[in-house]
Amino acid sequence: MATKATPPGKSALGTALAVVRGATDFASNASTALRVAQSIGSTIKATREIQQISLSDLAKRAGVSKSVVSRIEAGLTSPTAVMLAKLAEGMTVSLSTLLRGDLGPPVHIQTVAEQPIFHDPKSGLVRRTLSPVSPDALVEIVQNSLPVRKTTGKFPAHSLGTQEHIVVQIGKIEVTVGKRVFVLGVGDAAQFAADSEHSIRNVGTRKAEWLLVIHSLPRVTKR
Repeated sequence: MATKATPPGKSALGTALAVVRGATDFASNASTALRVAQSIGSTIKATREIQQISLSDLAKRAGVSKSVVSRIEAGLTSPTAVMLAKLAEGMTVSLSTLLRGDLGPPVHIQTVAEQPIFHDPKSGLVRRTLSPVSPDALVEIVQNSLPVRKTTGKFPAHSLGTQEHIVVQIGKIEVTVGKRVFVLGVGDAAQFAADSEHSIRNVGTRKAEWLLVIHSLPRVTKR
């Protein structure tokens, strides 16, 4: 049985349409790949800058050239999985962290009802954690209150580089940091290195309240 021949014009049109569809799909895939590369690159750059690591240092840690890292951060080249793993290791973060892409840095939300409150039965200290509790947080914001003539006791030294900032809201407190002792009243503020023993005593005539901001250096994960 003879087959029906396809008109030459119709065949040519079908081929042309196929070529157009192929080119469109290729362009779409290329555009998607570019967006992904740019997103990953910006995440790597942001992570590196947060940790205050230079391009040269990251390149050395990852065992690649500085120019390669620069091109990846600029989104000019798509890194391989192995390359991403090397960069993640160089910044002591997980590979998943670098693949967050367009989602950007994680956002941690903590409602008032979720704020942890600690009551010390011995000193009467009440410690309310205002800032969201998360493993990647470098800053902790805490509200403290202490009854008259009570002391927090000596807090142990934090890791080297940890800074504490205090702002008194109510009353008067005496702060001891190592061998230094100073008194703060309402509105007074202080900042000190918390890598030595420190304590606070209420030396006023009413309950004392103060805001405490603890700033830690990025944690280095040992693997």
